Amino acid sequence: MTTDAYRGWDSETRFQRLLDELLPLDMGTWRLPEVRAALDSLGWQVRPVTPGGSPPDLARGRRPEVAWELGGHPQGPRQGVGVLTVAAEDPEQVLGLEINLSYGIAYDDDHSHEFHFAQTAREVTAYALGGPPTRLAGPGLRAVWHRPGTSVAVTLDEGCVILQLLCTDRGAEFRPGQPDLWRGSARADLSPPEPSKPVRDWEDAQARLGSALQALCAEVFEFPGDFSLRLSSARDPLRFAVAAATSYTDALRLETPVGTPGLPDPERLGRLGWDRHDTLWQRTVPGALTMRDPALEAAADLVEAVRTLEVDLSDLVHSGEVSVPTGTRHLELPQLGVPRAVLDEAGQAGA
Repeated sequence: MTTDAYRGWDSETRFQRLLDELLPLDMGTWRLPEVRAALDSLGWQVRPVTPGGSPPDLARGRRPEVAWELGGHPQGPRQGVGVLTVAAEDPEQVLGLEINLSYGIAYDDDHSHEFHFAQTAREVTAYALGGPPTRLAGPGLRAVWHRPGTSVAVTLDEGCVILQLLCTDRGAEFRPGQPDLWRGSARADLSPPEPSKPVRDWEDAQARLGSALQALCAEVFEFPGDFSLRLSSARDPLRFAVAAATSYTDALRLETPVGTPGLPDPERLGRLGWDRHDTLWQRTVPGALTMRDPALEAAADLVEAVRTLEVDLSDLVHSGEVSVPTGTRHLELPQLGVPRAVLDEAGQAGA
C-alpha cells in the first residue's frame, strides 16, 4: 500500500477518527435536508452528481439512484470518496451514506491487503459500537450493525473497502439488483421465514442453491469462519441433507441419513457415489470452497439427496449456522425460495 500520510492505512487510527466523526450524527428520518444538516456539522458538503455522469470510483459503476457526492477534504472525509444514495421513487429520501475507503490506495495486486484492511475495519467498528455485528452477509463480506435510526456496515466490494451508514427504517439495504445470497444473523435480526420469491421447481431450486452455495463457499472462510447448511422436510426433520465446511480444508462434507423408512430405493445414493458410514451416507466434494464447479456439484448432490429421501418441494425448508470468531449465527439464504426452518425456544431449527 502507499505510505502517503493521508492515504495510507498503516494503522487503524484514521478509520477510528472517521467513525468518531460519523457515529454520533443524528440523521433524523434520513430526509435530504436532515442529512445535509448533519453533514454540515462536520464541515462536509454534498453536491449534485453531474447529470448523465457517474459518481467517482463507485465499485459497481453507474447507479441512477446515487444523486449526491461529498466534496474532497475538508468538505468530505480525509480519506476515501463518499456518495449519498436516494430512493428512486423519492429523491428527498436518503437511503444511506457510502464511503469508499480504498479510494487512492494502491494494493499492488496483493489482495491480502484489502482483506486485512476489511478485517481491521470490522474490528474497529465492533469496538466503537460495543459489540459484534448483528448480521454477516454476502456477496461482499458485509458486516452489519443494525441500530435504531442509523445502521452501520463494512463491506468488501470488488476489492474496495466500503463504510456504509444506512437508514434502518428502509431495511438497511440500498443496493438494487445486488441482494444478499446468504446471511449469518443473530436471532433478533432474522428475516421472516417465508421467502419473498418462492421457488418454482426442482431445477430452479438447484440453480438458486448453487448460487447461494458458491457465495457461501467463497466468502465465509475469509471472516474467517465455518458454516453448515441443512435442507430438510418441515414435517419430518429426520429427512435431511447437510453440507458442512471448515476453514482448514477446501472440501465440502455432505451427509444424509441411512435407513429412512418407506423409501422405494434406499441404496440409490450408494450407486451415485455416496459412502455409507454407520447411520449416514457421506460424500466429500474437494475444491468446493475455492472453485465454482465443485460448489455447483455439491448443490446438485444436496438436491439429489433430499429428492431421494422423497422430500416434497412444497415441504422443503432450510437452516444452518455460520460460525466466526465473534460467535455463531443463524444461516439464512434469502434468495433460495424455500422457507427458513422455524426455530424452537432453544434456538435450534425444528419442525
